[in-house]
Parts: sequence; C-alpha cells; structure tokens
Amino acid sequence: MLLLMSAITAAAQRGFAIVVDSESYRQAKAEIDSYAAAIEKTQGMKVFTVIDRWGIPDSIRAELIKLHGQKKHPLEGAVLVGDIPVAMIRDAQHMTSAFKMNQTRDRKESSVPSDRYYDDFNLKFKYIGKDDDAPYFYYSLTPQSSQRLQPDLFTGRIRPTDAGGTSRYEKLRRYLRKATAAKTGSEAANRLDQVMFFSGHGYISESMTARMDEKMNMYEHFPWLKSQKADISFIDHSQENPVKYRLMNELMRPELDYAVLHHHGDWDKQYLNNIAAARNPVMAKEMIKSYARAHVRSAKERGKNVDSTMTKIEQKLDIPASWLAGTFDPAVCSKDSVEDADIDLHIEDFAAHGYKPNCRVVNIDACFCGSFHREDCIADEYIFSDGRTVACVANSVNVLQDKWSDRFVGLLGLGMYVGNVARFSGYLESHIIGDPTYAFAPSVNGVDVNEIIAADDDSTWRKLLKSKDALMDLRCLAIDRLTAKGQLSSEELLKIFRTADEAIVRAEALESLAKIHDDNFVEAIKAAIDDSNELVQRFGLRYLGKSGDERLIPQLISVCITNNTSERCNFNAKMALSFFPEDKLVAEFKRQFNSPDVCYIDKQKVGTIIEKSIRNNAKKWLEYVNAVVSPDTKDKSRRMAIRTLRNYLPHYMVPQLLDYLQKSAAPEYQVMLLEALGWHSCSYAAPQIAAVAKTMSEDSSLPQNVRDEALKTCNRLK
Repeated sequence: MLLLMSAITAAAQRGFAIVVDSESYRQAKAEIDSYAAAIEKTQGMKVFTVIDRWGIPDSIRAELIKLHGQKKHPLEGAVLVGDIPVAMIRDAQHMTSAFKMNQTRDRKESSVPSDRYYDDFNLKFKYIGKDDDAPYFYYSLTPQSSQRLQPDLFTGRIRPTDAGGTSRYEKLRRYLRKATAAKTGSEAANRLDQVMFFSGHGYISESMTARMDEKMNMYEHFPWLKSQKADISFIDHSQENPVKYRLMNELMRPELDYAVLHHHGDWDKQYLNNIAAARNPVMAKEMIKSYARAHVRSAKERGKNVDSTMTKIEQKLDIPASWLAGTFDPAVCSKDSVEDADIDLHIEDFAAHGYKPNCRVVNIDACFCGSFHREDCIADEYIFSDGRTVACVANSVNVLQDKWSDRFVGLLGLGMYVGNVARFSGYLESHIIGDPTYAFAPSVNGVDVNEIIAADDDSTWRKLLKSKDALMDLRCLAIDRLTAKGQLSSEELLKIFRTADEAIVRAEALESLAKIHDDNFVEAIKAAIDDSNELVQRFGLRYLGKSGDERLIPQLISVCITNNTSERCNFNAKMALSFFPEDKLVAEFKRQFNSPDVCYIDKQKVGTIIEKSIRNNAKKWLEYVNAVVSPDTKDKSRRMAIRTLRNYLPHYMVPQLLDYLQKSAAPEYQVMLLEALGWHSCSYAAPQIAAVAKTMSEDSSLPQNVRDEALKTCNRLK
C-alpha cells in the first residue's frame, strides 16, 4: 500500500514526487516538508509526497505512472529518498554504454542498478526475485518491451546509509537542509559561470587534442562564459603527482558551479594518477625500488617464499640486493603506502582530509562512482559532505570512455533541472545522485527551458532548430527530440551536419543519424572523419567501425596514413580496422599510400609498418567468428567467442553467423548469438540480422526462449 499526501501549498501546472520510505519520512519530516515547500515556491511544481509502506518497486512505479497520467498536475519528475528499493535490471545490457557482464555470474554483480525502472514507462519488465540480504529486486526486460530508453520523468536518488559512523537519518536531514538552502536566498540567484574539467590517467588515451577541443566545446555549451574572467579551468593528471590535492582544492572552491571529471573509477575510488614518471636517474632508481618492494610484499601476502621472490625480482630487473633493503621496515612500508594511496582519491579521503566539495554539480565521467545501491559510493560522499555540492551525475556500473558525458549540459546554464541531464543521456547506468530539481539561475533571460522540455511541443522544437538566436544546446535538444519522434528525416539531419558551424550541433546530428543508420549516416561518417573538431572526428571513427559499410574503407585508410591523428582517434581507427576485410583494406592502403602526395621520411619502411598494422588488426576477431561456426569448437570456447562478438563484430562475416544461427540445433547458442548480434544496431548488416530474427521469432518449431530472444533482437534493430 502507498500513502499519497499532497504537500503544502500553491497550485502548480506540473507535479513532482518525493518518494520516501516511512521511517525516513518520520525521521526527517520537517526537512522533507521544507524541501517540498522550496520546490513549490521557487520552481513552481506541485509536490506530492509518496510514502512507501511496503518497499516493493512495482507499487511505487504504478503510483508514479498514475501521477504522471493525471490531468491535474501531471508528474514531471521524482526523487527517491531514503531506503527505496533498488531495481536490478537484467537482459538489458544493450541499454548501457559498456556493461557486458556474463549474467551467469552472481546476479548482484551482473545486473544493472537503474532507476530507469521508475522513470521510463515504455519499458516492460518481468519480476524474477529479490535478495534477502539487500533491498535488491531483480527484473528482466521483456522481449515485448521498448528496447530504447525514453524516460517519461527526470529522477534522482538520495540514499544515505550508516557508512562512516553517521546515522543515515542525520545525513538525510543535513542534506535536505542543504538542498533547500540551494533554492533560497543568495544561492537561488547563483548562475553557472565557473566551470572546471579534469583529465585523469589513461582516459581516452590521454589525448591532449581531445582536451584542447573540449574547452572550445565548453564555450559552445556556455557561450556567455567567453566574456568572463578565468571562467573555464582545466586540470590534467600530468600537472602534479599526486594531483588529488590540487583537484580537491579546486572542487572546494566556493565559486565553482560545474565540474566534469574524466577518469577511471570504482565505487570507492577516483583513479587520478599513475606511478610518477621518472624525470631523472634518482627518480628512476626510487621508482624501481618502490616497484620491487611492492612486488615482494604482494608475493608474501600470497604465501610465496620471500627470499626466492627477492632473488627472482633482482634477476628480472638486474638490480642489487641492497635496493630491496627495508622492504618490511615499518617506516618504509608506511612511506610506500602513503605514496601509493595518494595516486588516487579514496572514499576515506573525505573524512581523513576534511574534504568538503563546494562545486554545486559534479559530473563524474567514470565507472561505478555512482553505485548508489552499495552501502557507500564516491557520489554519495560528495553530496553528503558538509560542502555545497548538491548533485552528482554518476554511473552505477562501468561506462564507455568515448561516451558524450557533457551532452546538453549547456542547458544547466539556462536553468534546466539537473535531473534532465541523466534523463536525456540515453543510458541505463547514468543517474543523478542528489536533488534532481536543482537548477542554476538562468544566465540568459527570456528562455524557460524547463517549460520547453515539459511541453515537448514539436512546433517549438522546429522553431528552436531553425532559430539563429537559439543557444546551441537548445538546438541540440531539438534535434534529439524531433528525431526520437520521427519528425526529422535523415536528409534533414545530414544537411544540419554539413552546414552547422558548431561542433556540438554536428555531433548531435551524427548521434541522431546513428539511430537511423541509412545511406545519409554513411555520408555523415565520411564527413566526420575530416572534421575540425576532435570529438566529432572521434565519434565518426567509432561509428565507422560500428557501421562496417565498405564504402567507408577509403576514409578509414586515409586516417591510418595520416601522421597527426589524435591518440584517441588513432585508437578508434585501429579498432575499426578489425571489422573490415583484410584484402580490401590492404588494396586501398596501397592505392593511397603509393600516391606521390603522401610524403614520409623513409616512406618504404613506414609503409611496411602501417601495412603490417592493418593486416594484424584486420585478423583480430576472425578466430572468434570461426570458433562460433566451427563444429569442432568446445562448448566453453564457443560461449566465449559468442560473447566477444557483442563488442567486436567483423560485419562482413554476418552471413556466415546467420547461417549458423538458423541451422544450429543448440538453443543455448542460438539465444546467445541472437543477443550478441542485437548489439549492432548501426551495422550495415542490421536489416539482414533483424529480418532473420523476425522470421525466427515467428517460427513455432523453435523453443520459446529462442523465439523471445529473436523478438528482442528484432525490436532492438528495427
């Protein structure tokens, strides 16, 4: 049973729901009521407090659907407060950016914690169980469901726990007071005029070109910042080692409004630096000694003999025994431990260093840092600290490095609710940790972006698309919404791509064309390969590999023989090579490279190196295709090969795979292969895959689980 209560005062056009468990409501009633009143007064939404009496996701979702559909104050958004059950989604990994774990593993680890269960009403789920030791409810996405995300609400999570020795209810009360204060007084007038972005070790191949162009793109997101002083700052991990203190100090700066942090991560860590690079012989010696000591200690922990391990590491590194002196000395161990810990920002650092971030919105472009289902996570530490951080954009599982992490963020500067950043991300794992209604004071007058988004009117989107005065992110959102409704043709999108002066508009047109993936998509990819902006070029190369259309081979080879390609574009180009036939790649390489216009010192030697790279990359995944279709492959190897094809598919081999799929007498492999092929929605072979899947879904002679997976694949690729 759910108890529904209308909060406080004032009629408002649209509604917002605070969904809270009964004990959290009892413990923080005054703060919840004040928070609701601030939303109604400052943001004009009618607030409904939904008290969950049973802790079952189904009943909460049903109530949200009902409130969303009511004529008076239809629900626009919701926040899940306290111990609201976590929906663990299965059989929907294609809705994530990168998560592809084998679901035969522990379901706690192989499911995706996602509030899309609560905010996307087009999705259909089958309940498959719950855990006794955690508030986890497991749901399978059905074949009949929509296979793409189009959330109906913007949502956020405020889930304090007792981690760190402070009561979850005390954390909740303190946070709600902070969220309420952010809507009143001087904070309510705070404009987004201070931005920072950070790049960590190993992220997007540490491409400095990508970061240079990212700053230019920031000015397209936030054009009003061009006239500000020190408006957009950048920190790279290479500036200091450790860099975490510089980063923490910057994020504690009271004036800072928005930050995007690009790095690797886990639920309890932000990976920032690597081992410091040696700049002189003394540093090189100390680095080797530290590495050797760590190796010996690790071996001892695994039960290995210390003396023999020392002898082996001395021989391997060709170092004297004296370099390992003090390996187990407490002072040396402590020094090594501190240096190792300082490489990254750990969850313990918040308390240990009094770290109280003040940046209002922190976008953590990293794996797992938003794992709100755990007893603690990095994003929770940010919002529940005593600083002014109100919301984090963070991910509950791992994410793709090349994901467009700051898509539409310019709308935050127009006063958009931060919840809409996750809503329009298009990913199962992206969440707002904190108050989803948080909004900056608009930096541009006369634009009610929240009303535009809520109304979702096609004629308004058309006007914004054509307007020369509309800010770039409004045009981008117009492209996204009209494409989702089938109101923009691929011809129109290609024209936008070719004529737009702004990189983020070109990137948005390319993203929308990927949903249609016809001949105009191929033409856009051809143009993107030579784009002046690294982000657009990088996306173009990713989609080139995802398409596999052999008309794109000349563009791919042109990138491969260019010596000034950015690191990440080069990475994506090498990956794309593995999806095309070797003979056609090599023939095109020889045609282009032999031109007198291609100039290299020692050209013959360079050509040999490039050709070898092309041949090696082209063969990379063929053994997996052969392992799938060969009758002699062992079961374990066949399963691994099929799972590999989810990420890495030589598109020209699809006919062989489809032949095996239809002739196979093993339902297990048919289900696995249908699922794997369903990942390739941008492939030129997608219509062929979809047609076979549709036929199989209607074949009554096949087992039901095969027919269900075939239907899901068909719906994914349509």
